[in-house]
Amino acid sequence: MAQTVNEVTDLMSDKTRRPNSKFQFPTSIKYFFMALVLGLLVLILIMGGKALHDAPPAAIYVSSQGLTAPQYRSLQQAMSQQKVSSFFTSDLQALRDISTGRAWVDQVSVSRDWQRGIVVTALPKQAVANFGTERLVDAKGAVFVPADNNDLTQERFATLQGEITQAPVIMQQMQQVNDWYAPLGIQVEDIILSPRMTWLIRFDNGLRVIVDNENTAQKLLNLSQLLSNQLSTRRDEIQSVDLRYKNGFTIAWNMTQSESDESQQIVASEN
Repeated sequence: MAQTVNEVTDLMSDKTRRPNSKFQFPTSIKYFFMALVLGLLVLILIMGGKALHDAPPAAIYVSSQGLTAPQYRSLQQAMSQQKVSSFFTSDLQALRDISTGRAWVDQVSVSRDWQRGIVVTALPKQAVANFGTERLVDAKGAVFVPADNNDLTQERFATLQGEITQAPVIMQQMQQVNDWYAPLGIQVEDIILSPRMTWLIRFDNGLRVIVDNENTAQKLLNLSQLLSNQLSTRRDEIQSVDLRYKNGFTIAWNMTQSESDESQQIVASEN
């Protein structure tokens, strides 16, 4: 029995003393494989870059959604003159900037589409009034030249005149005046802001109003209230109103020539 235990002990001690036989690659071979893998990755990147560079130019698709025929032709012509690279490397921001360079364009979306190529979708400005005789203006006061000249001087639009930089101010004034005078059933047909900041307003019933730049809003609001109350019975007889006074205003009446001459003398004597 003692002999058996000794034999087992000897066997265990032999296993403990036996060296590990695990195989290890030489360091040089490890570096070789690492360099090989890195080289393959670099080669793949180079070949991929070359493939993108040599790829044919991407097609530009201009969406006609929401555009009139002249607007579509204008944008299509602008895009057809652009030189673009491949599908993945084309500069979308540059195409967006070129599209928004069209005066009538309000917003532009440029995206990549696997089937159609580079898709350009434009949203046109919505004109609400004429600005002079050669431009239109939208509700935000942005002045622009339309894609179609036939859209100029539309009779259904009011006409704004003044410096282009003042267009937002003129538009805001017209909208405010229309709100005040809507109960009277009239609205602005022409509104002019002179270089001296004098306002000339003509309504669609023929009434003309001139007002300076001092307390302009209050004077126009007061006039609308007077026309609704004290002057309501003679409103149709008024030709024009001059509000360029601190403590009042003058009225020119619609009369015959003989009555007009007499009225002018009476007004002059009253003033």
